[in-house]
Amino acid sequence: MALQLGRALGRGARRSASVSGLVVLVLSVLYQLAFLGAVNTAVVNLLPDGVRPTDAGAIGFSLPISTEMAGVLAVASLLFGTGVFVVAARLLARDPTTLGSLPTDAFTRRIGRALLSALVVNLVLAVAIPLGLALFVIPGLFLAVSFQFAVFAIAVEDAGPVGALKRSWALASGDRWRLLVLVLLLAVVGGVSGAVGSLFSLADPLVGQLLSLALTSVVLVLMYGILADAFLQLREEPVFGTGGGSPGTADVGAL
Repeated sequence: MALQLGRALGRGARRSASVSGLVVLVLSVLYQLAFLGAVNTAVVNLLPDGVRPTDAGAIGFSLPISTEMAGVLAVASLLFGTGVFVVAARLLARDPTTLGSLPTDAFTRRIGRALLSALVVNLVLAVAIPLGLALFVIPGLFLAVSFQFAVFAIAVEDAGPVGALKRSWALASGDRWRLLVLVLLLAVVGGVSGAVGSLFSLADPLVGQLLSLALTSVVLVLMYGILADAFLQLREEPVFGTGGGSPGTADVGAL
């Protein structure tokens, strides 16, 4: 099935505005608060005593913990953020009529395996995509477009890392130009939200950081919803929650 961009944007936005989308938004805010707090704390703790800011707002909010604990919190928050993406994929890649429910299995079903697979995929892409972007940009964009559904394959179809990359590649085949438009559009929206936060940071770093965090979280949830709808459009199997499915495929709508 060819990807319909207008449908993905419209229905994706409605998915994001659902109860499931609101839960994903809260989880995304918590993840970013923890990560940003850990980074700010490490920066403040590592400053020489002579230049330590007298006002914590000069850098942003920080936490009363050691540098070592800040490092642990940063790693833990990144793991939590990966888990949020997995849960977001499960919650939002369902039939629209089910998005008002919060099935327990979406948070617990094979979550350890899914988290490990998502981490492996993210590490691979964290190396491959920047390297591709450095090689005249186009290879990096090609990889970003081709593998953007990998975590959805892990979360929704219980694929392993290699299977998820193959599945995403297959789903993107034939629609890469449309997907490129989608990726660039989401990047522009994300860039604008970041720029707004940066402007406010000039007046008050703390307010700017918190505003940027809030806007980024909204954009993330919107991105999850749009990608979820695009993923469902391109799948060969019936949409989750419609009573269809195929052998070995998790019926997320029934979670």
